[in-house]
Amino acid sequence: MENITLGQIATAFAFLIGLIGSIEMLMLRVNKKITKILEPINKKIDNLELTTDKNFLVRFLSDVEQGSQIDEIEWERFYETYKRYHDLGGNSYIDHKVSKLKKEGKI
Repeated sequence: MENITLGQIATAFAFLIGLIGSIEMLMLRVNKKITKILEPINKKIDNLELTTDKNFLVRFLSDVEQGSQIDEIEWERFYETYKRYHDLGGNSYIDHKVSKLKKEGKI
């Protein structure tokens, strides 16, 4: 059996470190490309969620304003949707309506 020298071990170790570094660099580049490709899709999904949330909130607040019977689960869904609506950047007339209904003691 052949003897392995310290120099050979160091060379193999340096090769492995270089290989791992190259793979890491490649993965970072691929990740950046994928992120760039998916960014417009993510924006469209966020916009769709925001629109859906607005529609739900408008309908729900209208029901509250008209005095419709609303159960506990519907209230939980309202608060959950209202939070996500704000997380997605929503504001405007929905906030004004919520404030108005809070002042009236309906929320």
